[in-house]
Amino acid sequence: MAFYDRRTLDGVYSVRQSARYVMNYRYAEERMMRMMAGWIALTPQLPVKLEMARQVYECALHTDALGKRLGELRSQAQVSRPANEAVVGFFNEIEDKEEWEDTIERLVGIHRVLKPHLITHYSAHVAAANPIYEPPTLRILAHLVDDEKRHVERGLVVLEDLLDSAEAHRRAAHWQSHLEELLAAAGGVTGFEEAAEQKIGRS
Repeated sequence: MAFYDRRTLDGVYSVRQSARYVMNYRYAEERMMRMMAGWIALTPQLPVKLEMARQVYECALHTDALGKRLGELRSQAQVSRPANEAVVGFFNEIEDKEEWEDTIERLVGIHRVLKPHLITHYSAHVAAANPIYEPPTLRILAHLVDDEKRHVERGLVVLEDLLDSAEAHRRAAHWQSHLEELLAAAGGVTGFEEAAEQKIGRS
């Protein structure tokens, strides 16, 4: 994502662009919340259940905060919108791991792929947004970055306990690579990378 020189008053994102990205972020947070909530009953490991429950609650808070911000950005409040159909497919692929023995894949999808990706996007948005007219967005995203970093740290701890064999490590690495390919093909949660590549291809 592009970065913004804070010595100027011109931000990278217009209000409309910022609202579109916030809708994309809200879609990601809402899907994570729903996925993990649905997985709790399907997960046999108690530490994983407890951690998912904590993160479901905080993802719900993120979803609400982003939804309220949309109204302030002159957009419809509490709307979630994926950047494109490939993003929807990426989330569907993560969510499809619903078997009793799929805990490793579920944790990898959320804590090795999706949440680290969101941390990168939220951080880049904070760096790029105009600090004059976007302080509320900056505060929300900075808070989300802190929460998501903590989620990743805790998720990787419980995942590490499950990676107790060479086969388990192989499964985790294979699933992570597969999901990262899907996410890259979608252009990330905002479709930004996809749009950038298309622009380069036309130049």
